[in-house]
Amino acid sequence: MRDNTENYFSYIPESRLCHTLGCTLQSSGFTRVPPHAQYPAPTHPVDHLFGRSQGRVLQAYQIVCISEGRGRIQLGRASKPQDIRAGQVFVLLPNVWHRYAPEPSVGWTEHWVECKGTAFDMALNSGLLDPTRPIVRNPNIALIEDTFAEVHKLAQQDAVGHQPVLSMLGLKLLAILAGPRNANEDSTNKLVNTARMLLLERCAAPRPMEEIAEELNVSYSTLRRTFRTHTGMSMKEYQMSARVQKAKDLLDNTELSIKGVAAQLGFSSAFHFSNQFRKSVACSPSDWRARFGQRQDRRVSTPE
Repeated sequence: MRDNTENYFSYIPESRLCHTLGCTLQSSGFTRVPPHAQYPAPTHPVDHLFGRSQGRVLQAYQIVCISEGRGRIQLGRASKPQDIRAGQVFVLLPNVWHRYAPEPSVGWTEHWVECKGTAFDMALNSGLLDPTRPIVRNPNIALIEDTFAEVHKLAQQDAVGHQPVLSMLGLKLLAILAGPRNANEDSTNKLVNTARMLLLERCAAPRPMEEIAEELNVSYSTLRRTFRTHTGMSMKEYQMSARVQKAKDLLDNTELSIKGVAAQLGFSSAFHFSNQFRKSVACSPSDWRARFGQRQDRRVSTPE
């Protein structure tokens, strides 16, 4: 990709709104480094400067995309340097020593954002970001570069004013990088997500799980095993959870009797429905409706 963006970098104060949204984009930039140029540029803040020898440690996450050229990256003092080339992305983690630089004789073009927040922390803790592999395997580079183009445009216009949108673009980059890494993983995710969709759509009229497997053109044993691996629950457990959630909606927003709610959701009897509801919610459907009514009364009451 040949980018017409001018070199820039922006550093933005933290935002209460962005903190609430789970991601605060703190800085972004674009740099085209010619062969044999000084790297990094001395105009960056002191806490972001580093040399080829000493490296640095950040207090946030950085996503860096190399769109032209090549270089090397080292993440962790005990790790070996790795080659990085055009079309690749690497992720820097907070409180982890690192260093990277373009090949002096070649140079490179880099795009980067720096973010912090609970969304990135949860992605790391859940394994969606792999600290042992700083270079992301098989990224959707076209989508990543398009997203960076949006970031650069808004940041150069008004970084502070656009910070909430820029932060959501940071989340978009995280979502792209945390997505499927290969065709097999993508196919598996689609299979499980389609099964979940069908279970949700049909929660009021439960049908044999074998029918869903047949509809998805896989064996029931394969679907059952794959579904549990990816969701942590069986298909029947997932469907019952969806039925209970729908029951909450009906109890909260309709005047249907308990027997009527049970019939609406395909339970064999009001007793069966109440028993399943109590197992999931730890109270009876009648108690749930009464508690909701009390909450509503408190919300609409006005002080004398």
